[in-house]
Amino acid sequence: MLPVLFSIGTISVSSFGMLLALGFLVGVFLVWRLSRAWDLDEEKILDLTLLTFLGGLVGARLYFVLENFSIFSQNLFGILLINKLPGFSFWGAFLGGWLTLYFLSRRKKVDFWQAGDIASVGFLGGLIFSSLGCFLGSCNIGIPSNLFLAVNMVGFLGKRFPVQLLEAILLIWVLFRVWSAATHFHPRGKILALSLIYIGVIKFLMEFLKQTRSEGVFLSLVMFILGLTILYKVVKRNPIFDIKNVLLFPIKFATNIDHRNLVLAAIQKYWYNQKTSILWKIRNPKKILRRFNVRFSYKNNK
Repeated sequence: MLPVLFSIGTISVSSFGMLLALGFLVGVFLVWRLSRAWDLDEEKILDLTLLTFLGGLVGARLYFVLENFSIFSQNLFGILLINKLPGFSFWGAFLGGWLTLYFLSRRKKVDFWQAGDIASVGFLGGLIFSSLGCFLGSCNIGIPSNLFLAVNMVGFLGKRFPVQLLEAILLIWVLFRVWSAATHFHPRGKILALSLIYIGVIKFLMEFLKQTRSEGVFLSLVMFILGLTILYKVVKRNPIFDIKNVLLFPIKFATNIDHRNLVLAAIQKYWYNQKTSILWKIRNPKKILRRFNVRFSYKNNK
């Protein structure tokens, strides 16, 4: 679409680099806002954020180099020449960032689950702009498409499905969902778990809309399972009980009229609540902004 935003002499500013920097700033703002709302040490949290970002950046570059080692084997110095041999990996950024956060949170004596909750919200904010940067920078190209929303990508023939743009839209929806959960009372680790589940599902589905599939299909499933494992650990639910209910649901719905009526009533109630919530937000935009003044737990609300 637009790999280079503008040039100053021999220096070119890429759209991906610009949006990546913007995503980092948005992620830092979200982290700062939550750490302030939860009454945490803002300076310590921001230090963790910066170091985690650097760890993710290094991991993203190293993972990309290992994936494309044939390109760099003849010129190892090219690993550092990002402007001449660009390339980052989402999975490398994820692994590098979270490993950095884990070890540094232990060293700085910060609760990892709480740090993970905050970091996951900032990570989502940065990931949205990273996807938009890929859309403009023509990376992670979608499959050929004749749909009305298909676009031309620099360096590729024919129109392509805008998988990066769809991913960004879905991640924006996830950010709103996760932010709502983060600004209400929750057990530590739940926000991290929900983020991993949502991102895992989105990344898994997007892989089938890309021109080339990678190990992302497998890693997405790993992320989803990891998120589920953390969720059941922190909420202390029995997964066997939930699996049994899911498997028996079609039978109960088909044979038990009381169960069927309860399900239909629950769907109707959910639809009514969502419709009312949307109408309220449209009519009261100022009150939405006030909701950013939140508390982490019931104890802080007293």
